[in-house]
Amino acid sequence: MLKLSPNLPLILVFMLALFVPAFKATGKEGPLAGNRLADMASPYLRQHADNPVDWYPWGEEAFARARKENKPIFLSVGYSTCYWCHVMKRESFENEDIARILNKYFIAIKVDRERRPDIDETYMIATQIITGGGGWPNSVFLTPDLKPFSAGTYFPRDDFERLLKKTAVEWKENERFLRHEGERVSGIISNILNRRVAARRLTTELVRQSGSKIMRDADEFHGGFDTAPKFPNEPLLMFLLQLAAGHGDREALETVTRTLDAMLDGGIHDQVGGGFHRYAIDNVWRVPHFEKMLYNQAQMVRVLLQAYRLTGKQRYADAARRTLSYVEHYMTSNEGGFYSAWDAESEKREGAYYVWTPEQLRAALGPQEGRLAAKIFGVTPEGNFDGHTVLHFPESQKEMAARLKMSHEDFLATVARIRKKLKKARDGRVAPHLDDKILLSWNGMMVVALSNASIVLKDRRYQQQAEKALSFIESKLKQPDGSYLRSYYKGRADLVAQQEDYVWLALANLMTYDATRKIKYLKKAQKLTAAMIKKFLDPGAGDFFTVATSDSFVRGKDRADGAMPSGNSAALELLAMLTRRSQNPEYRNRADALLAALSGLAAESPRSGANVLRAADMMRHGETGIVQYFAGGVVRAEARIERKSARVVVALSIAPGWHINARKPLNEDFIPTRLQLSGTAKHAGKVIYPPAVQRKLEFNNDLMALYEGDVRFFVPLARPLPDSVELLLTLQACSDRICLQPVEGRLLAR
Repeated sequence: MLKLSPNLPLILVFMLALFVPAFKATGKEGPLAGNRLADMASPYLRQHADNPVDWYPWGEEAFARARKENKPIFLSVGYSTCYWCHVMKRESFENEDIARILNKYFIAIKVDRERRPDIDETYMIATQIITGGGGWPNSVFLTPDLKPFSAGTYFPRDDFERLLKKTAVEWKENERFLRHEGERVSGIISNILNRRVAARRLTTELVRQSGSKIMRDADEFHGGFDTAPKFPNEPLLMFLLQLAAGHGDREALETVTRTLDAMLDGGIHDQVGGGFHRYAIDNVWRVPHFEKMLYNQAQMVRVLLQAYRLTGKQRYADAARRTLSYVEHYMTSNEGGFYSAWDAESEKREGAYYVWTPEQLRAALGPQEGRLAAKIFGVTPEGNFDGHTVLHFPESQKEMAARLKMSHEDFLATVARIRKKLKKARDGRVAPHLDDKILLSWNGMMVVALSNASIVLKDRRYQQQAEKALSFIESKLKQPDGSYLRSYYKGRADLVAQQEDYVWLALANLMTYDATRKIKYLKKAQKLTAAMIKKFLDPGAGDFFTVATSDSFVRGKDRADGAMPSGNSAALELLAMLTRRSQNPEYRNRADALLAALSGLAAESPRSGANVLRAADMMRHGETGIVQYFAGGVVRAEARIERKSARVVVALSIAPGWHINARKPLNEDFIPTRLQLSGTAKHAGKVIYPPAVQRKLEFNNDLMALYEGDVRFFVPLARPLPDSVELLLTLQACSDRICLQPVEGRLLAR
């Protein structure tokens, strides 16, 4: 199945080629002074509230009228920061002639794709089936029973008028054929959304081979995948980082770092304000499509932090901090929730807020520093975007520093100083439109990123922001019966939460538990997981539906990664993490069943199943983050390099009522705790184990040597210190009554 493609104009040629000169839009139906969208809790729908088009929101009122009057439905799906949506709005939906045709011959429905991803997914597939591509605005013609029979994306005004006239005539003269076409297309959609593929055993070899397939599409020169337009593809990057961390795959790591370095040097990375635009329109990442989405910021922070852990490159940590700072200052509500997106245009001009001329640099910085900034950021009189320049580094920072006869440290300090001044100047410009609705799933993703940042960067500020966001969700989006709503806008919460909302909120609580060690967050994650299973599970297949009940013609399943991990792959990640943090066998059983449902699809199409492959590898080999869990959550482990004291510290926290055997357990029948170094022995001395506690257990009269509570292991390191140290930890957890199976796992210290 094709996933969401770039937001570029696409014309449904076979429909537009036809024109009916005799068509006349007559009758009483005409432009309106206003429509039904003015009070909707959606910035996108409100943008169309003053259109002369008689818009309906998605719902039974529109469907009933279409059935009663036997009119086809024109469905327009978009979002408030979509550039081509704005263009089509200005050209067509504000045009009274277009409105007159729509109002007389169609029932017009507007959908905010971010609020209703289930509707967006269903009818984007329709457009891809009919046209071979997709994007937004998505323009789909439906029968009164919601079956799609014709589609396209952006249409220029004249083409759109011809299409409307032709479709109206076709419905009058060939309704039966169009209904048949709708049945055919909807049948294909239903099959795609619910197709079952035989399970595959995702062995380590198959997972690594899938990584190799993905890397065959990588750009060896500029990073990323395929050719322009280039998207970050964070699920692919996270999967490759799993291969790098868990299996030592250097090619995978190089693919990611090449991509990140190119992005950080390019214009897709906001060089002034921090954060990332949605995609680049060229191969070298210099000119972006200027939207900034919350989900990109959240995912890129996770990618950058894992890359930082694996490489030690400070620029990745710095970029993560700058992205989080951007979110804090520009995308965070006073109540603690996170807004959805920033627009691509301001003052009706794409990118106007972000681009610069040499004159603008000199005005902001002064003549001398303005000329220096132009050299550093590649700003020229001719520019690279409509006579202006998107700031970027035209060569590597080290090369630029050498050319300017600066040390690398002085160069970075100069860049930081210039960025600060340019940000102050840019803040005085007319800012793009902010989509200030707050979505549950995207907020969950952001909390995951913040909690991860608090662990990796050891900054409690991020954890405070994460916990504030969770408090906001609980106070504003939770209903009295314990269920959740999906969207919050200007004090109003609405829309029943979908599967992706539950899974990301559960992951947010789970990552917050890792960061804070507060058991309430683990219990909350478990409760949310139980609710997700109850509301969305397909018990016959083992995977999850997108919605609890559907108001379209199909109840679909989100199983293919796109700009974000699919809801089902995120659920597999959640269940894999819970198996490590809980002794409840139900999580492993559910994870196995879900993996069986998804494995065939992931093996068949690794790019759209990358997060499934990552989660499957986590199930088999363990996680690769700083915080690790063993023995069903009984033991929490964290490894770090203390560079001042030249040693690795491995900190274990053992749950109350449990212990692990000491290095020498005083009984040869018990498994000793052992810490071994993997491939780094030349850098390290012998492991220093903590002193053991000696006592008797209920099931054994012999004296035992144990570790309980919080214990630390130390590994002296030789200088120069390595960037990282990989360790293998073996242990057996026991209570006074039972012993669990011995386990071993990897730890990566940086």
